Amino acid sequence: MNSKNKEPKEEYTQEALFYNEAERIYVPMSDGAELLVYFTKKGNRPKNCNILFIPGYASVPMSWNDLWDCLYEHYNLYVLETRDKITSKVKWKHKGNMNRSGLDIKETLEGLKLDPKKTIIFCASSSALYTSRALAEEWIDPLALIMVGPVRTPKLPSKLIFITHFIPSFVINGLLKFVGKIWVGTVVKEGVQRDRYKQYIGTASAMRWKKTCWVTWWDGTEDFKKIKTPSLMVGAIDEDLHVDNETQICVDLVPTSTYIQVPSFLYMHHLPGAADFTKQIIEFIDTL
Repeated sequence: MNSKNKEPKEEYTQEALFYNEAERIYVPMSDGAELLVYFTKKGNRPKNCNILFIPGYASVPMSWNDLWDCLYEHYNLYVLETRDKITSKVKWKHKGNMNRSGLDIKETLEGLKLDPKKTIIFCASSSALYTSRALAEEWIDPLALIMVGPVRTPKLPSKLIFITHFIPSFVINGLLKFVGKIWVGTVVKEGVQRDRYKQYIGTASAMRWKKTCWVTWWDGTEDFKKIKTPSLMVGAIDEDLHVDNETQICVDLVPTSTYIQVPSFLYMHHLPGAADFTKQIIEFIDTL
């Protein structure tokens, strides 16, 4: 009887200004694959530089919309969607191991003609492994790194991903929504982050999982030890998938790192936390 008088539940919607304004380009890799990059060149800081943003494995890149909207007013912002994403143009003949993922960063920088000494690589979760692989092999030499929730070994359903290598893709695509979402439901606590992972699994391509499944067994400890680039490492107090103890280990492995802690990774994904985090990024870059 009183339902008509109830006020509608207020829902926050990200504006996605950067995502909607960005130019899009497919950057060719040396193995024939093509990876999507979207970018804007609106940097207005005195230390004008580029940020190459690499979202993590098995993630929905657009979940970073609020942070992108804060960053792109200050820096030239480039977002690379790696070959595990549905947007990648990959075929079965293309590799997807950790070396290939490191080379993708190198070849993206070259394809975009970005000056390494004016470019900061912002990597989240397992993309920190791709970046550290490229650094360890001296394929890249960026101005600095920003690593959010860096991990030495990806915390992914490795057994599930391993099975995808042997089962036909059309079968996996039918099972992903069911099995993958059960895994997310047991590992990730209820909330926006869980919803985002379920969204990714629901749109994931089995063939791309097959091509990149080997990265889930990688141990990047030795690669982190070789990093000499100034690095801002970000840990979170309240986080299940990227525990702060692991971030602290990565900090200890990289002598040139600076550590900061945030309440949670959702804090960085949404306003007002995204704006506060942007201020910390600006402070870090201004010291370079």
